[in-house]
Amino acid sequence: MILKNARIVLEDGVQEGSLCIENGKIAWISGCSDGYGIDLGGMYLAPGFVDQHNHGSPKHWFFDHPAEAAQWHLWEGTTSLLCSLWRNSGRYSYEKSYENIMNAMGPDSPIRGIHMEGPYLDPDFGCEKDDEWLIDREQYLRLMNLGRGIIRQWTFDPTREGAELFAKEAQKENIVLAICYSRATPELLETYLKYGLRIGDHIFDASGVPEPRHAGAREPGSDHFVLVEDRMIAELIADSQGVHVKPYDLRLTYKCKGADGIALISDCCTGGDPQEGDVNIVNGELYGSQLTLSVAIRNMKKHTGASVCELVRMASTTPAKTVGLYRDRGSIAPGKVADLVVLDEELQVKGVFLGGKIIRREF
Repeated sequence: MILKNARIVLEDGVQEGSLCIENGKIAWISGCSDGYGIDLGGMYLAPGFVDQHNHGSPKHWFFDHPAEAAQWHLWEGTTSLLCSLWRNSGRYSYEKSYENIMNAMGPDSPIRGIHMEGPYLDPDFGCEKDDEWLIDREQYLRLMNLGRGIIRQWTFDPTREGAELFAKEAQKENIVLAICYSRATPELLETYLKYGLRIGDHIFDASGVPEPRHAGAREPGSDHFVLVEDRMIAELIADSQGVHVKPYDLRLTYKCKGADGIALISDCCTGGDPQEGDVNIVNGELYGSQLTLSVAIRNMKKHTGASVCELVRMASTTPAKTVGLYRDRGSIAPGKVADLVVLDEELQVKGVFLGGKIIRREF
C-alpha cells in the first residue's frame, strides 16, 4: 500500500511525499508523490498517538471492558496505550484486571501494557480520598510476577514506608517509576532517579508539596522537581476547558521541558459529567477526563503555538520512548510498525492505520 501526496511528520521536520506499507510495516519514505497510491491530498501523515496514562473510555473501564475502551481511543488515532489501573481496579481485583487486559491484547488492539497508578499513594490526594493502601511487599511481588513484561509504568509515593524496597523490585522488572499524590521533597525524589524514576504523573493535578518550614514560604514539591530535572518527563492533561492544567501552566511546562520532555495524556475515566466538554466530574469532584489525544494536541497547539512536529513528539515520540515502545512505534521510519494517523490542516483525525490495516478512512 502506498500513501502519496502526504505531509509526512518526521521527528525533525515535515517531508512532502509518499510512504509505502508492506506486511504491516513502513517499507520506505519518498519525496515523490507521482504514480500509483492512495492520495492524501496534502494532509499530514503522523505516527499514531501513544497514551501512557488512560483508564478507559467514557463508557468502559479498562479493568473490566478493555477491548471496548481501547477501540474508542483507536478511532481517534491512539494506536498504542497503557491501561491505567486506579484504586477502583484494586477493589474490583487487580488479578482479574490483569487477566482481562491480557486477553484483550493482540494485533487488532492498541493495548501495549499496564500502568499501575498506585495503590501506594498518599490518601490525602486525588479522587476517592482516604483510601489508604500500605506498601505490601507480598502484594506487589505477586502483581509484578503476574504482570511481568506488560507493566510498563508504576506511580507511587516515595514517602511511604517500604517505598525504597518497592522501587528496587520495580527496577528489576524494568518498570518505569512515576511520582504523584505525594508530599515528597525534590531532595528525596532525586534519590529515586537511580531506581528509574522518570515520570511526573499529570503534573499540576493532585500533586502535593511538603509542609513549609518557614511561615510565608512555599516549599518546592514534585512538580518543581519534574520541571527542573532533565531526566523527568512531564505528563500533561490538556483538556479543552483548561481545568486540569491552566493554559499558563501548559506554556510554563512547554517552556521548561520542550516537546522531548512532555507526554500528553488523556487520563480518560468512565462515567461522570463531562461538563459540556471533556472534563470529568463525579460528585462535584474532578475525576480525570473524557479526552482523547487528538483533542489534546489541538488544545496544546492553541495555548502554546507548538509546531506540528513538536505536537507529534509530545503525543507519540516522547511517550513511546518513556515507556519502552520506541523501537517499533512512536515515529515514522522504515522498519517500524505502520501505526499511523492522518490529520487535516486543523489537526482533526481523518484516517487511522493500525499495523498497516485501515481502521478509519475519511480521505
